[in-house]
Amino acid sequence: MSEEQQHGNARPAAMPQTRRPLRDAEPSRTKPTTTSRATKPHTARSSHAAESWRELAGDARQWGDDHRLAVTATAALVTLNLATWLVAAMAGFAFPLRLSTSMAAFNAGKLICSLFLARGVIQLILDAVLWLVMLSIAEPWLGRVRTVVTALACAAGGVLAGLTLCAAAGWMFQDSLFVSRMRFALSPLVLPVGALMAASAFCSHLWRRRIRLVGYVAILVTLLYSGNPSGYCILAAALIGHAAGRVMAGPPAHVEAEWHWLRSTSFEARRMFAAIAVVLALGPVIAITSHNHAGLLSTIGLLMSPVSVDNGMLAKCLAGDTHSGCFLQFDLLRASMPGAVLRSLLPIAVTLVLAWGLYRGRRFAAICTVAINLFTVAIAVAYYLVVPLSFAPDGMASLLQHGAIVACVANVLPPLLFAIALLAAMKHFPIRIGRRRLVGGIGAIVLAWLACAAIYLIYGIAQPATFSPRATASSLLAELPGRFLPIGFLSHMKLSFVPRTPMASIVYQGAGLVFWIVVLAVVIHWMGDVSESNERARARAERLVETGGESMSFMTTWEGNSYWLSPTGRSAVAYRVLNGIALTCTGPFGDPAEWMDDLNGFAQHCAERLLSPVFYSVHREQRDALLEAGWNSIEVGSEMVVDPRGWKTTGKKWQDVRTAINKAKRDGVTDVQSTFLEASLDVREQIEDISEEWARLKALPEMKFTLGGVEELRDPRVRLLYAIDADGRVLGVTSWLPTWRDGRIVGWTLDFMRHRTDSPNGIMEFLIARMAERLRDEGLADSDHAVEFMSLSAAPLAGMNPERDNAQEGGVPAGEGTQVLQHALQIVADWMEPAYGFHSLFNFKHKFQPTEVPVYVCYPDPAALPQIGLAVVRAYVPSVTPAEVAGMLSTLRS
Repeated sequence: MSEEQQHGNARPAAMPQTRRPLRDAEPSRTKPTTTSRATKPHTARSSHAAESWRELAGDARQWGDDHRLAVTATAALVTLNLATWLVAAMAGFAFPLRLSTSMAAFNAGKLICSLFLARGVIQLILDAVLWLVMLSIAEPWLGRVRTVVTALACAAGGVLAGLTLCAAAGWMFQDSLFVSRMRFALSPLVLPVGALMAASAFCSHLWRRRIRLVGYVAILVTLLYSGNPSGYCILAAALIGHAAGRVMAGPPAHVEAEWHWLRSTSFEARRMFAAIAVVLALGPVIAITSHNHAGLLSTIGLLMSPVSVDNGMLAKCLAGDTHSGCFLQFDLLRASMPGAVLRSLLPIAVTLVLAWGLYRGRRFAAICTVAINLFTVAIAVAYYLVVPLSFAPDGMASLLQHGAIVACVANVLPPLLFAIALLAAMKHFPIRIGRRRLVGGIGAIVLAWLACAAIYLIYGIAQPATFSPRATASSLLAELPGRFLPIGFLSHMKLSFVPRTPMASIVYQGAGLVFWIVVLAVVIHWMGDVSESNERARARAERLVETGGESMSFMTTWEGNSYWLSPTGRSAVAYRVLNGIALTCTGPFGDPAEWMDDLNGFAQHCAERLLSPVFYSVHREQRDALLEAGWNSIEVGSEMVVDPRGWKTTGKKWQDVRTAINKAKRDGVTDVQSTFLEASLDVREQIEDISEEWARLKALPEMKFTLGGVEELRDPRVRLLYAIDADGRVLGVTSWLPTWRDGRIVGWTLDFMRHRTDSPNGIMEFLIARMAERLRDEGLADSDHAVEFMSLSAAPLAGMNPERDNAQEGGVPAGEGTQVLQHALQIVADWMEPAYGFHSLFNFKHKFQPTEVPVYVCYPDPAALPQIGLAVVRAYVPSVTPAEVAGMLSTLRS
């Protein structure tokens, strides 16, 4: 099968039926009454708005009926808490209620109550939202009774296992007495999390991965930064639910390949990494707001510690008269300074901006995130191993005895694993920052650091008496790193002095604060500038492509392209720079009158930048013009074009297509036309799931360049035509790209084409045939706007015919170098056939009796043929790895 014909996991037959988008619905039954011309538009708008609100209310009622358990349980949780608070307030109890207990003075009644009662309003809101989300996911898959039983059983087992695990962690870290005395309360989230993880076993692959990956990361981060025993209970309940779900659902239909989490579409991979980055970034906030600071990463929790600085003890510590409890006083003093607090929170803001950059596919955001996590690893190793070894009496034995080794491993693993995973998935982040912007930003950061450090040192040397004890040059230098590092990195570091005057406090606290503000501004500029420049260029391309283009011109608006504009700005060329090759995405677009001049203009643009221009997937007219200019060309495929105006399926050649249409009608399968955003949320999720399943089952990653994925479906100008059965289950989906001439659409080009592994045979034939019928019927209804062609696109490296189209003028055979490249491309096509099915796709499209239109790659320099071949491969598969190549070869052997 071809790559577009791969499929995803099936959803249960109980999936609610998906509503058709408005454009495919029957005409509105509400007809305007006879009114004046002035009031008709207002009446129509009001009627339409009222109908929309009624439909939305109906959808909400239907959702509530389908998720009655989730709604009822969440409402009961909120009602119980509000009623309890009201009764407690009337009885004179303090708020929030004190439901905490400890291992040493265990109170089972308080422990059970804390499973249902929140500590305050904010926690109740968060718990209610999470209850509704988790139970609404679990209920459709497990059923109401099994959801309740699973939740209660997992909660009971989770509490027992979690508290045991907490005690074991205290013993492991040589801190069992502290753990036994620590006051804690459980969380209402212990109850639904087991049902959620059990339900994940029944979900589609896409949702199963989302639930488990984001869920476990959030639980572990909360546990590491808070250390509350309820975190251990939530983790234990989730693991029990995970195991119970596997038992109930049985083994998955498809055995998941090793490292399957790396095999994903770029859009989903970016979304997952960004979500994990946000969870990791918010860890310090969890530590700040937690009532327990026993987590392995909760040093920053002292920011909100109820303990205040002991000025007398602090003075003795600074004078060197005592060493007992000094590090605590130093940490409390740092935490009492507003500038230090903000300096500790600004890096969190920076990491959140980088997470946004990950979502947008920015390579620099991925590199910075890896660097930050590796820096965190280095700090943890230094903090727990390197520094303690300098004064440990028995070396490593002392560290092992006091739990430092285990603590080091626990601190190192989360950021290290995330950094490794991000490095392995770097192919999903192709968008780079311009070198000039990057150098400018780094320069601004360096200058800001130098300026802040200089001001701090100069002021300290000029006004040493404003610090206590008196500042010296050596003490100022010793304190310099502490002016820029977040508080969490400064525990167990001695203070040399403290500021005594307001101005000294401003300089002391402001140096690092100003520096981090500059860093945040630069990172926002980097991410935003790339995004804005990219969006501006793409927006310009999108306007031009609507003035004129060819069948594949819409692909020029996709992410990853750069643009050359003609001197008039009325036409453009989209291209990518790979291995010194400026590889275009089809030919010029915009004003057709400029296209021939654009060929020379773009070539001159490349020559000025020492790039070798290559026009890829151009048609005969532009190829002939380039040949006249002394260029060379190679046919790289055949585009299949159908004229929908004369579409009919009579005759023996159309037997397969007719069979597919009739079978779909008998099975109750219908086709729905919409855009991706007009489709219901359920349909969009199913489409993403089908695409993810394709990526997971492939030996090679999703192809790019002239082959679109889920991201490209989101453009509102792209049509979707999907097949859906009577139960609302999407069986297959196609997308169609518009082509404009003189401001009107004259054709549609097939792009995205995938279906489920268990969908009925002929589903893709049915969808393509229905699209042709729709276009034919639209043309009959409005002949002035009838489309002229329906392109089934070109299968890359398939349908090549060197003897037909690659000869030079006068029928002279192509040169030896060109022939070598032809043969090499043919070998590559044959090599990749088992993984992507180019020839299978080519033969499939022949069922629709299309006209073959050859497409070419044109180049001026035959000496660049090896680079051109590599550039084409990199454009389609940007970062194929040796392991993926080995997987493809194993597919070929099988």
